[in-house]
Amino acid sequence: MPPGKEDAPAAGRALYENEILPLMRPEDKGKVVVIDVNSGDYEIGHDDDAMFSLLERRPNAFTWAERVGYPAVHRIGSGHATHPSPEAKYD
Repeated sequence: MPPGKEDAPAAGRALYENEILPLMRPEDKGKVVVIDVNSGDYEIGHDDDAMFSLLERRPNAFTWAERVGYPAVHRIGSGHATHPSPEAKYD
């Protein structure tokens, strides 16, 4: 059964951490991974390109996004870029 909208963040995060993150390479750091929480299908790319590519294949996707090597997809404000999490795995 697909996750409800309350469960989608946990499901998306679990898919990312358990299925997708172990496949990432050092050159993927900083790229965005957009996941269809219902199917597990995903796309990796630069910002909105990943979202558009996934939605082209799966127009009804219920999506979750992560940025490889960083704690958030986007940052707010004009401060310095966030440093990657020390425990981030991408190799």
